[in-house]
Parts: sequence; C-alpha cells; structure tokens
Amino acid sequence: MSDKAQELQTQIATGKKLIKPSDDPAGAQQLAELDRRDADAAVYGTNLTLASSLLDQADGVLKQITAQLTRATELATQAATGTQTDAARKSIATEITSVVQSLVTLANSRNVRGQPLFGTVDGTKAVTDNGNGTFTFPANNTLVSEVPIADGQTIQATESAKTIFDLGNGDNTLAMLSRMAATLNGGGDVSSSMSTALDSLSQAVDQVANVQASVGSRSARVDLQQQLLTTANTDRADLRGKLEQVDVTDAIVQLQQMMTALSASQASFTKLSQLSLFDYLK
Repeated sequence: MSDKAQELQTQIATGKKLIKPSDDPAGAQQLAELDRRDADAAVYGTNLTLASSLLDQADGVLKQITAQLTRATELATQAATGTQTDAARKSIATEITSVVQSLVTLANSRNVRGQPLFGTVDGTKAVTDNGNGTFTFPANNTLVSEVPIADGQTIQATESAKTIFDLGNGDNTLAMLSRMAATLNGGGDVSSSMSTALDSLSQAVDQVANVQASVGSRSARVDLQQQLLTTANTDRADLRGKLEQVDVTDAIVQLQQMMTALSASQASFTKLSQLSLFDYLK
C-alpha cells in the first residue's frame, strides 16, 4: 500500500500519470509516437510559413510585372497612332526599353532566403539580359523549389521566370518588347508592327494572370494545410493530456482514502498488540 501511496504522491506532485514507461507500456509507446508527430509538425509548420511567404512575395512581384506590361500596352497604343513623329516614337522606345529593364529586375527579385525568387533550385538567377535584345533563361528554369508541407505532400512555392514570360513558339515577353523598341527606333510606318505587338502584349498579360491565378490557388492550399495542421496539433495535445496527465483531484481522493485506511489499520494493530492473552480468551 505504501508503494501505491508514494506513486500517487509523485503523480500529484508532477501532474503526470506516467512516471516511467513500465507504468503503462502501451501509453508510453503512444506518447513516443506523439513526440515523433510533434517533431514532424514543427518542421511542416516552418515549411508552411516559408511557402506562404514565398507565394505572397511572388504574387506581389507578379502584380508589379502586370503593371509594367500595362504601361507597355499604353505605350504601344500611343506608338500605333499615325500622327506620332519619329522623334516621339524614339522617346516611346526609350520608355519601353526602361520597361524591359524593370521586368528583368523584377524577374531577378530575391526571396526571403536571399535566393532568386523565380530562379532555379540551385540558386541560378531567373533571367540574363544578353544586351542584344535576347534573354537567357536557365535550361532547368521550370524546376523550382518544392516545399514539403505534410506527409507525402509538397507544394511549388514559387514560379519560374521562363513560365511567366512565355509567349509560345520559343518567344518571350522580354524579347518581344525589345523588338518593339527596335522597331520604333527605326522610324517610319510602324502601325502593322504595333498591331502585332499589342496582340503579343495581350497574350503576355494573360500569361502573367494565369501564373498569378496558379500562385493564388497554391496560397489557398497552404492556408488550408495550416488550418489542418493547427487542428491536428490540438488533437494531439488533447490525446497527450489524456495519456500523460493525472486527474489531480481524483489522485488526492485516492491518496486520502488510502491514508485513512492505512491509519485505521495501524490503529487496529496498535490496539491488538496491547491486548494480553487473557483478553483474547475472554
């Protein structure tokens, strides 16, 4: 009885039901599994926070890219006007070249870890301006970081610049805009070229919008997974409490009952030990 009383006293002092694994081997095994899942959840939680940050940053940069393309569309519309002089068109070409430079800068934005936001998993920057109206994207630029967010689940936490600026048929938005600037610098009637450029710009805006929609859907998935992770963490904490924590009130009652019974037993023994043989025979 004293061993049980000591166990109850320890449980009351520590607030824990399981003092050592042998107290409940099955429960101890469950707690070890909960520890493993807690460790995994901590890693996934960090990854989800990172993925959310990267996707939010990508969305913000894509909005800036759209703004630059909108400005390029306005400039192309102005250039297509037949009343523009060659000097005016050259001025427009200068601004379009500035738009291209801004787009290259945005494409080569750094993420929160200091790596290229739209670059490759090995840290190669997203796009290189060759200085002659052509632009180079890494050969593996479609391979962007996959972040583990749950058991057997990963998410693409960013996008590749090659995808963002892809116009199909091997063409890209940056090269198209550079050709537009070159055409305007060349002077003469550019109405036909500007009409084609406007169609390409519309396609470029649509492409960025599609990428942005994809980024948004992935952000929603990250938000959902964060909610699921929070719920799972709460459920594990509840289960851990049931397995590990003692009902202190119940333990105190048990201890009091045990101590009362022990005290009564000791009192009875004391009385009996004081009786003589004659008392027993009466």
